Amino acid sequence: MTEKIYTASLVGCGRIGYSLGLDPKREQPASHTMALNANPRINLVAGCDTNSENLSVWQNANPQAKVFSSSDEMYDAVHTDIVVIAVNEESHKKEALKAFSKHPRLVILEKPVALNINEALEISAAAKKAGVPVLINHERRFSSDYKLAADLLGEIGDVQFINAFLNSGMPVYNPREEKTGAYSLIHDGTHLADVVLFFLERLEGKSESGIKKISRRKKGGLLELATWFSLGQKYVSDILNTPVLTGIFLDDKGCVRQVCAHYSTAKCPDVNLSFSGRSRYFGFGIEIIGTEGKICVGNGFLKFYRREESSLYSGFYSLVRQDDVRPPKKTGYFSNMVQGAVDFLDSKTDLRSSLQTGINALAVLEEIRKELRR
Repeated sequence: MTEKIYTASLVGCGRIGYSLGLDPKREQPASHTMALNANPRINLVAGCDTNSENLSVWQNANPQAKVFSSSDEMYDAVHTDIVVIAVNEESHKKEALKAFSKHPRLVILEKPVALNINEALEISAAAKKAGVPVLINHERRFSSDYKLAADLLGEIGDVQFINAFLNSGMPVYNPREEKTGAYSLIHDGTHLADVVLFFLERLEGKSESGIKKISRRKKGGLLELATWFSLGQKYVSDILNTPVLTGIFLDDKGCVRQVCAHYSTAKCPDVNLSFSGRSRYFGFGIEIIGTEGKICVGNGFLKFYRREESSLYSGFYSLVRQDDVRPPKKTGYFSNMVQGAVDFLDSKTDLRSSLQTGINALAVLEEIRKELRR
C-alpha cells in the first residue's frame, strides 16, 4: 500500500522558518523548511510572510510552492494537512487562532507557546474547540542525545541534584519587552524549562506534567520558608513550582542579567535553573547527579559517569567517565520532530512535545518572571 503524502504550509519564512537551514555550522536540517522538504512523506506546498524580502528568498529556494504575503491569503487559496507557525512570539496567538479556524489535521507551533500563560490557555481552548492537535517545537524532546540521557537516568541511582544553565549575552528579563518576549527567559529559557521537565517527568513516572491553578501558596524551596502571601490566581507547573530566586543581577537599565531559580521535587530535592545574560558566549546544558553516577548533556556534549573503585584513594569509590557513551554525530533534533508529526498523523504515536508540555514550561517561566517583578 502506498503511504499517504501529507501536505504542509508554512507561516513565517524567516530565521527558524528557513534561513537557519543555510548555516554551514549547524546540524541540518535546522529549519522548518529544510526539515519538511527532507521528509519524503511531506509535500510543502505553500508559504507566507509579511516580509517581502524573506518571501522572495524563500520562493527562489522553493519554486514548487505557492507564496502569499499573509496567512489570510494563503488560507483562502490552499488547505493543508499540516500548518507550521514559525513567527515571532508576539504573533503566536493570532496566527494559531487563524490556523485552527481552517481545521488542519495538525499545527506545528514554534516555541514558546505564547508570550504569557493567559495567551497560551486561550490557544489551548481554541485548539480544543476546533479539534486541532498542536505539536510544540521544543526540539530537545526529539534529540537523540537528550533521549539517551533520559534513558541513562536509571543507572545513576537516586537523583540528588539537577543543575541546568543558559548563558548568553541577551538580557534574562527586560520589562520593556513584555509585548515582544525579546529576552532569554522566554526566548531560549523555554527550552531549559521544558527539558528539565522532560527529565523530571521520567523521574516522577509521568507521561507529561500539568499545570494547576492556585490562589495562595506557601513560599518554599531551599529553606522551606513558612511565609504565606497573596498572589491572586496563578497557574504553576505541578512538578516544578514555588521557586526561590537568588543571584539576581541588574544592569544600569533595569534589565535582569542573571538569576537562579531553586526548586525541590518529590524525586529530586535540589533543582536549579540558572540564567545569565552577562556571558560573552552561548551555553546550554544540564548536569544530573545521582548517588551512583552523573549525566552531563547540552549543546555539543554528552558525558556519562559511573561509580567505580577509585584509582586515587584506597577504600574509596570515584565517578569515572564511561567512554562508550558519547554524543551522536547527528541528533536528528529537527528531522525527528517532523517525523514525529508524520507518525502522529499515521496514528502510530502520541505527540512527544504537546501543547500541554509547552504550556507547562511556560508556567515555570512565568512564575520566575512574576517573582522578578516583585
